[in-house]
Amino acid sequence: MTETPQQPVTFREKRKGAGKLIVKRVAAGVVGAILLAGGGYVYNQMTGAPEIAKAGDCLAGASADDLKVVACTDPTATLTVAGRVEDKTQKEWEADQEGAMCSAFPSADQSFWEGKEDSTGYVLCLAPKQ
Repeated sequence: MTETPQQPVTFREKRKGAGKLIVKRVAAGVVGAILLAGGGYVYNQMTGAPEIAKAGDCLAGASADDLKVVACTDPTATLTVAGRVEDKTQKEWEADQEGAMCSAFPSADQSFWEGKEDSTGYVLCLAPKQ
C-alpha cells in the first residue's frame, strides 16, 4: 500500500490591502467628524445663533428664542453686544439681579444667558443699538 503525501497545514494569508482598508476607514471617520463639526459651525454662522456673538455684533429678535446675530445695518437689529462673559451658570445669571455680571460694560442694560442646564454657559451683555 502506498501512502499519499499529506499537504502541509498552512495558515490563511493576510489579505493584501487589509491595512490600507483600515487606514481608509479611519480617515473617513476623521473626515466625517470634521464635516459634522464644520457643519455645526456653518449652520450657526448661517442662522446667526447667539453663541457666535461677540462684542460689537448686533442682534435682532423680540424674545430670547428669536435672538440672532444680524448685520448692524439690518433694520431689524435692535441690540448691540456690549460684551460677553464666559463660564457662568444659569443659576448665577438668574441670581444676578443687580447686573453685576455686566458691570464692566456700562452701556448694557440687559443680558442673555445660554448654555447647558446644570453647566456653564455664556452671558451676552446687551445695549440698545445706537
